[in-house]
Amino acid sequence: MKATLTLVRKDFTLFLKDKTAILLTFLVPFFVIYIVGNIFSGAGDNGGLSSSIKLAVYNESGDRNAQALIDGLAAEKSIELVQDTAGPGDTRIPFDRTSIRQGIVDHHYNFALVIPENYLKEDGIGLRLEFLSNPKNQIEAQIINGLVQKAIFTKLPQLLSGQLDTYQRELMGDQKYTEFMDGMAALIALSYEEVEYEDLRSNISFAGLAKLLSGDDADAESANGSSAFIEGIIDLDEDQVFGKELKNPYLTRMIGGYAIMFLLFATTGSAASLFEERNDGIFLRLLSMPVKRTHILWSKFIFNTLLGVTQALTLFIASSFLFHVEVFPHLLNLFVVSLFASAACTAFGMLLASLSRTPQQAQGFGTLLIISMSAMGGAWFPLSMMPEPMQLIGKFTLVYWGVESYLGALWEESGLLGLIPELSVLAGIAIGLNLISSWRFKTGDLFR
Repeated sequence: MKATLTLVRKDFTLFLKDKTAILLTFLVPFFVIYIVGNIFSGAGDNGGLSSSIKLAVYNESGDRNAQALIDGLAAEKSIELVQDTAGPGDTRIPFDRTSIRQGIVDHHYNFALVIPENYLKEDGIGLRLEFLSNPKNQIEAQIINGLVQKAIFTKLPQLLSGQLDTYQRELMGDQKYTEFMDGMAALIALSYEEVEYEDLRSNISFAGLAKLLSGDDADAESANGSSAFIEGIIDLDEDQVFGKELKNPYLTRMIGGYAIMFLLFATTGSAASLFEERNDGIFLRLLSMPVKRTHILWSKFIFNTLLGVTQALTLFIASSFLFHVEVFPHLLNLFVVSLFASAACTAFGMLLASLSRTPQQAQGFGTLLIISMSAMGGAWFPLSMMPEPMQLIGKFTLVYWGVESYLGALWEESGLLGLIPELSVLAGIAIGLNLISSWRFKTGDLFR
């Protein structure tokens, strides 16, 4: 027992001598809870789960009554309404059918609502609306669908009021319709002394009653209870721009994020292997031969990149056989994306090794950065759910561009030309990190 305690004391002594490792031990959980806390609890009025999701809206009908629906959407704090597109210079151009769909294709937003010219049904009572989407993140898609439906049901009386009055007038005839309305107003006025006949008569039509019922004091519970009744009079034509025919859309959305995390954690192991080879004296033996430091570093980079590609493709092929993710039609694109992503992740691992002095430091830095980048880069949650500063930071992470590349290859089924922007960023990250790590290896003591 004494010997065991002596060895435990030895481990604590070695740990306490590594100040960086001590700092990372407490820093990693602090950063993890800070990031996750911001995502779930919000940061201010515009952060966390209350962050806005972009929704494009086009009122093709030009009807003023349809504007009530747009006003209802604009009142939702969780929706950032987009009603025009960029024109020449700094000008803005109102949407048309082509430009509002193109905005989804160009990734300016993922959801759009069109109020068509004939949005009121001609063969009965009801609405016809069109919803365009790119639901590449399920959480975001479910939130925006719920908010759109809420706005539709809340504003339904205003949207249908004119149609209901016309339908009733046609059904009863002008004379009977007028007599019915006069009689209803007189009956209610006689029953309630505080009600004036003239005020009541002007508001007894469906349009008038809709105006009264849509005020701030309307009973929300009653509105929710009636939603099941009115669902049948709304036709929401959904047009999913991407991912419509996928067999397993949920895993197809998520697998790219896990592939990047898998690659990043694997690179921390490659960083640790550099220290092991140094401690075993392998570097000194290699450098005694006609081998330069750059040869060692390039061999490590190429090996780990190819190993990462193999691991990533194995992950995708396994998901194809086990969960029917459509991998083989896009295998070439996945190979190219995995090559660029693996190169960037390997460069990240090399940078860890160049900045660290011990394997423990490399492990600590790696855990901190990988978890942070995964949370802020979109591997766990959609960026739109995060505070705006974190959304901006997330777009500067390796994980964000890796996830976007895999989504482009699998979800949006983009060709190699369509993936050039994301692949260019990954290539830039790999080159930049390699340049920094090469400089650090030259000035550091890894090869000494």
